[in-house]
Amino acid sequence: MQAALTLFAEQGYQKTSIARIETEAGLAPRAGAFYRHFDSKQALLVEVAKAYVSETPESFGLDRLADFGDTRAELVAIALEYEEAMIRQKPFARLIEEVRLLDFGADLQAELDTDMMAALAAWLKSKPAARGLPGKRLSALTISVFGSWLFYLSLARQGAAVDRLRDPLLEDWATHWAGILDKSPRR
Repeated sequence: MQAALTLFAEQGYQKTSIARIETEAGLAPRAGAFYRHFDSKQALLVEVAKAYVSETPESFGLDRLADFGDTRAELVAIALEYEEAMIRQKPFARLIEEVRLLDFGADLQAELDTDMMAALAAWLKSKPAARGLPGKRLSALTISVFGSWLFYLSLARQGAAVDRLRDPLLEDWATHWAGILDKSPRR
């Protein structure tokens, strides 16, 4: 998997052959060793993405957010972890973009995002404004809260002149959403 990750990042997924992966992994090319571990190059990519490229609720520390006891602080922790994730994923940006364009790319992205979205929604459920929301409304709230921060990060990633605005934007974002999430909705 390490050899495949390196080759995929350097050459791209489509330009990397199974024989080259075998050679880099110290296996005899075309001797069948690859297929004792993976059904296909696509299956290998899925495992590589899960192990090295995608983020998990555990890597974000979402299970420890309740320890903060403060919605604003929890939001800041999540936002900063997203920022760190983008830094960790930067070496794989070209590979991520290539895979998104493949026939199975959207399905893979959805599979990788499911656990994270479920964990973020579970965290939101603990907030007064989200308690008792039906699934679709909870999903919409999750996307609204974190989509706004991800939009900022995408601008920063593209080199937009937002770096100097980062701290005030983070403060405003966290304060705004904490104020909303900590209020019980009128029913």
